[in-house]
Amino acid sequence: MDLITIIVPVYNVERYIVECIESLLNQTYKNLEIILVDDGSTDKSGEICENYANTYSRVKVIHKKNEGLGFARNTGLAVAHGRFVTFVDSDDKAETDLIERLVKGIVDFKCDTCIGGFKRISENGRTNFVEQYDAALFTGTDVYNKLFARMLGSAPDKHDAIRMSVWNVMYSMDIIRKYKIEFPSEREFISEDIIWDSEYYKYSKRVKVIDSNAYNYRITPGSLTQKYKENMLKKICVLYSEMINRISDDKIKRLQRQFFVNLRVCLRQENSNISKKSSSEILNSIKEIVNNETVHTVATEYEKVIEQFKQKVFVKLVKNKKIYILYI
Repeated sequence: MDLITIIVPVYNVERYIVECIESLLNQTYKNLEIILVDDGSTDKSGEICENYANTYSRVKVIHKKNEGLGFARNTGLAVAHGRFVTFVDSDDKAETDLIERLVKGIVDFKCDTCIGGFKRISENGRTNFVEQYDAALFTGTDVYNKLFARMLGSAPDKHDAIRMSVWNVMYSMDIIRKYKIEFPSEREFISEDIIWDSEYYKYSKRVKVIDSNAYNYRITPGSLTQKYKENMLKKICVLYSEMINRISDDKIKRLQRQFFVNLRVCLRQENSNISKKSSSEILNSIKEIVNNETVHTVATEYEKVIEQFKQKVFVKLVKNKKIYILYI
């Protein structure tokens, strides 16, 4: 039975961290190493982690200065002893068979990686969305050309994306160590996970996707769609520019579709309930968004290939700078 490492970055989550850790300690798969990386928490999170590490030999805690989620994961990877590793966010929780299912996917199909779906839960734990994938096996060049491509976003004419998040995925530490794969900072990119994926899946040779949704992803007041991100437009443009340089032309349309998914979130957060802005301030923010050079370039290119009506209308509104309609 292989040792599995679970890395949990922790930052100011005293309300949720106990439930998260308990869900990992109660896994049916027992050969686990749980690494809690306290990323400079200012609440009681670090103290809670320390108490668990002093009580359970399977739990280790590292305290470090605050540098963000990506670098906290790198800190855990540097000391991981498991043959495989998975990541759990500290405000989320796992069902008891999460690790067992991921390991079974790897062992039964002789894979280096296994991917599962998830449930989105509210702050109080109520399920409000389920993402479950059809079971599939990807081998050889299909891992990067077909599986990773779907992590960039859906094709223009259908919904076939696989979430690029690194939680509920089990990775090979041999691949990570051999190719020195690390996370960038999410303070630079809107998503550090897709950067990681763009490196890891170059070297993965055999990936099993399982029809499990044993990971519970919690939406909290600090989540992306619930909290105003002042520099969000800049981040999605930086990410787009970075990924364009990493992928081949056949994947660009997926990236462009995802760009507009992110842009829709960017616009939605201007809602006064989130941004706390006045109407005139919101209109100015929308004007800034539609006048952005990257936004206009992507809209011009992506409009040519869109087949779905709602997408086409949205992109046209952005491209033609229909500020008041977007505001409404």
